[in-house]
Amino acid sequence: MDHRIKDSGTELLIVFAIGGLIGGLMALTSSSYVWGVQFFTSLRENNPLIEMTLGGMQIELTSLVFLWIAALVVIIIRRVFGVVRWHGPADTIYAAQQSKEPLDIKHGIASTLAAFTSASGGGSVGQYGPLVHFGATIGAVVKRYVSSRLSHEVYLGCGVAAAISAGFGAPIAGIVFAHEAVLRHFSVRAIAPIAIASVTASAVNKAIFPSMKVFDISAAPPDLVTLIPLLILASPLIACAAILYMAALRRSAAFAKNSGYSAERLIWIAATVCGTVGIWIPEILGLGIGTINDMLNGAYGLPALVMLLFVKIAMTALCIGFGLFGGVFSPALFVGVAAGGAIAQIAVLFGVPDVATALSVAAMAAVSAALIGAPIAAVLIALELTQSYAYAVAALMAVVATMLLTHRLFGHSFFDRQLLDRGINLADGREAIALAQHSVESHASNDCVILNETTTGQEALAAMKAQAQTEAYIVAEGGRLAGKLTVHDAIEAGENSAFRYADSSPTTLFADDSLADAMHTVSDFVGESVPVITRDTRQFIGAVTEGDLFQAIITVQSDVRHRERD
Repeated sequence: MDHRIKDSGTELLIVFAIGGLIGGLMALTSSSYVWGVQFFTSLRENNPLIEMTLGGMQIELTSLVFLWIAALVVIIIRRVFGVVRWHGPADTIYAAQQSKEPLDIKHGIASTLAAFTSASGGGSVGQYGPLVHFGATIGAVVKRYVSSRLSHEVYLGCGVAAAISAGFGAPIAGIVFAHEAVLRHFSVRAIAPIAIASVTASAVNKAIFPSMKVFDISAAPPDLVTLIPLLILASPLIACAAILYMAALRRSAAFAKNSGYSAERLIWIAATVCGTVGIWIPEILGLGIGTINDMLNGAYGLPALVMLLFVKIAMTALCIGFGLFGGVFSPALFVGVAAGGAIAQIAVLFGVPDVATALSVAAMAAVSAALIGAPIAAVLIALELTQSYAYAVAALMAVVATMLLTHRLFGHSFFDRQLLDRGINLADGREAIALAQHSVESHASNDCVILNETTTGQEALAAMKAQAQTEAYIVAEGGRLAGKLTVHDAIEAGENSAFRYADSSPTTLFADDSLADAMHTVSDFVGESVPVITRDTRQFIGAVTEGDLFQAIITVQSDVRHRERD
């Protein structure tokens, strides 16, 4: 009993230490990131650099200059860090689902720096996605130097929760987001350090920025009796806005990949186009938090909201798809608010009371929930930002109705679709991913009867009897598999060469086959064991029995289930 108390006390101290460390580090990082973006945004908006007259109009080129500088810095970061592909929340989610491919710390740092540069320069990108991924990167770094019984995904979850908590000032939403969107399961061992990290990040962030408020919502709480029917009717339109946004992101990336242009050229194109559009429509530049607050407080009419909705989607898709890297969550908030405000103003034309602020908040939660695939976390973010139960209920209704459509028509989330485009289907679950990452080669054994092409049937029988096996493998000179011989084949061969009676095309497994592939291959196999060979040269590696194969599968599945429940 004393031993258990001591172990529990020690584990509690470790949990507090790790959660507090990651939460504190992420709060400092998040605060610095947000302050830096705000500083450069203020510098860009309040200090005109170049002005010119065109057709009697005074045009300011500051946005274009800032984005060209940002593009140059992003290209330098890409070359210095040797980045082939920017990393984001999708990579965090995948890293948390398996342990064979850990999070790439170097690419995580490079991607965060690039996202900071793009947002600071005025790119139509967000900050929360990069902060989430950097939070996971911080968790991976802490895991490397502070070892404990906690699994790697718990460290990642701590960083993710801290990022959301510090970014939105929403510690409860941070905890739920880490479990719902990243870990995709709840466990007793995970929730304690993640909760500590999230609360610590919020506390430290408030100590540094005591007056920081992301959104300024001055409207009174909505009348739910009036709002909920409108939300249900508006949900298909909100879903269309979300799908249009996510589809545009994917199409832009696919176009850039197939364009044949170099990565540097694509980045310059994105900076130039976005900067040029920003001259005429400055609201689409940067994070757009100020514009979101203006839209929430009714500063724009219907034509302006519709224009901002489509231009913001186009410019965000262009920037992110073409490599001017950044987050997709802040633009999703912008898209949701614009869509909700436009729908509310259309409803007013039909005699519906003005509920623009409430509908905008609900649409903002719905679009972001569809993007991240975390409906509960999105509702909790709305609750903690507004401190209003009525707003949270309105957000819940919009989120549920919208996600029913986006889940069917697009997928679970934008990040899931990103991974699916890379051949990773998270819908198959952790067990399928784990089985796909374990190769057959590590389970192949040389405890089998190996013969050469000159062995007679009687010699083969004697060898099988000596090793108490009913099958043998004929290996040609050079180690190539020539055939498989059963005891019945050996009896039939007698004094003749066994090779002539062997099966020259037996069921085989390749050394690089996964356990999942092997399971399908042997599903209708009948025999004692299956040979394992190299894919290109058919070199004989060894053999694996069905029992060994199934035991390996059971072990992998049990390990995954243990991590999920512990």
